[in-house]
Amino acid sequence: MLTRPARRLSTAALAAVAGLAVLTPMAHAADADAAAKKPAKVTVAGYTKYLQTQKTPAAKKTLKKFGALNKARKARFVKHLNNRYIYEALTDQVKGSIGRPLHVVDPYNKDVRFITDVTSKVGKDKNHTTTVSFTMTEEIFKIPVTSERIKLTFQRTGKPGKKATAAAKATNVNAAINIKAGRVALKGNAAKISWAATPRVKAFGKKLAKTQSVASAQGYYKANLENR
Repeated sequence: MLTRPARRLSTAALAAVAGLAVLTPMAHAADADAAAKKPAKVTVAGYTKYLQTQKTPAAKKTLKKFGALNKARKARFVKHLNNRYIYEALTDQVKGSIGRPLHVVDPYNKDVRFITDVTSKVGKDKNHTTTVSFTMTEEIFKIPVTSERIKLTFQRTGKPGKKATAAAKATNVNAAINIKAGRVALKGNAAKISWAATPRVKAFGKKLAKTQSVASAQGYYKANLENR
């Protein structure tokens, strides 16, 4: 069984300092109008409708599992979706050896847990092409609601970064937010991406940004998901 060498740095919110933007009266009016159109919160009925309209494999699976919950659990489920602090606490920092999988379940409370997965493998080609995939998932009653993944592929022989590639993907069925990916940045055998969570309901509060990264050297990897 794999021993976890490094764990969550903090499940508390990480403070971020932002500059103040000078907005015109028209911009203020537009922001106020947009905020006024947002629903107050995600409700059970609203979440069911949201899942029905998404038409994605993840939404279909979630709809089936959410529909099987009892009334009390459905109410708690959507309450957790609205809670900014839960998504904000989805952070981790891990490291390990290439070729050894990592799977960690970290409970947030009795209903919510965070799952950290790292898989890696070395190819049998002459350049020993290596792939490292780092995924973090939030689950409510063991039902995935958000998942951010970054995958790095590189050659272990030769100069670091030679023919390196990276990709990232977010799967989101949390009706309280939209998650948008930034550009994947590559430097040597390291990749990084920014995720922007934009609230769809007033209850979630302000926007929230995260940075996810993975890097490898000398047969080891480091992976990180943090708020910024």
